[in-house]
Amino acid sequence: MINIPGVISQEKGLKSELLLVKGLTVDFETFDKKIEVLKDVSLKIERGEVVTIVGESGSGKSTLAQAIIGVLDTPPAFVKRGEIYFDGVRIFPTDGKRVKFRGTGINMVFQEPLVSLNPVYTIRKQLLEAAEIGGIPEKGGEREKVIKNTLTELMIRDVERVLNSYPHQLSGGMRQRAAIAMAVIQRPKLVILDEPTTGLDLIVQRKIMGLLLNLRREINTSLLIITHDLAVAANMADRIYVMYAGRIVESGTRGDIIKDPLHPYSLMLRDSVPTGYKESGPLKVTEGAPPDMSALPPGCPFHPRCPNVMDICRKNIPPLKNIGDVREVACWLYEK
Repeated sequence: MINIPGVISQEKGLKSELLLVKGLTVDFETFDKKIEVLKDVSLKIERGEVVTIVGESGSGKSTLAQAIIGVLDTPPAFVKRGEIYFDGVRIFPTDGKRVKFRGTGINMVFQEPLVSLNPVYTIRKQLLEAAEIGGIPEKGGEREKVIKNTLTELMIRDVERVLNSYPHQLSGGMRQRAAIAMAVIQRPKLVILDEPTTGLDLIVQRKIMGLLLNLRREINTSLLIITHDLAVAANMADRIYVMYAGRIVESGTRGDIIKDPLHPYSLMLRDSVPTGYKESGPLKVTEGAPPDMSALPPGCPFHPRCPNVMDICRKNIPPLKNIGDVREVACWLYEK
């Protein structure tokens, strides 16, 4: 067991939620076909809440995040249907409103900062611009001071060298920390982080997560963390969404998902996390691999890998059903 230190509301309740996604479906168009990479995805994030989306590579996590902030390349990606509300305002499919919320409203740290940082500007110039957007005054060198303090908190020792560098002159870990600093300095209402700790050692990971949680406490910032590492979710999240093949297959509180996973895929993810104890025995290994999204099997996409597969699993896709107040699962094991 990992050591630990939703129901979609109606529109009249939007004011209690910071982000609400309803029935989001996204297609990727190829030369000869359309591939449905997200299917009727719904989620919510309360103000000041930390939510994680977990799943293997190719499950649709990053596509969902990019669809929320409106940076999917079109073509090949097309949002087929769905609605997105932020801070009580419908920002999709309303034209242009998402742009107004980027920065101090919604900010995102991408999985590979080399493609999101501007290659022709130094890190200093890009952080100063972020500080200006975040409303930090320039008087008395306040912006420069805040920038340097933030980088120091992210365990960057040679701050001056990093500030004077261009993105390509830094390591992947340094670029990641610079991108996180840009998001933190703007003090947004929601930060979306796509695999924020990839390539970082454990000490730096903990420092970054601590910084993000401090931001949550100080200004009630909400966090949406995308990760394949259930251990990160176990130590950070208030609620967890589990994704597989472009669908939400289970959601619930951190305690629900970690202590008592209902979906076989959630159980597989939990059992793949090493506990670090000698007596814990070897890790469980599940056969198979994530499915090809262009050729999904009939029925439940997980059934070729599921140890509890039934005949109905091979024929029909299970709906996402409420199991309690804040628990949802899509599995025929829980159908009457």
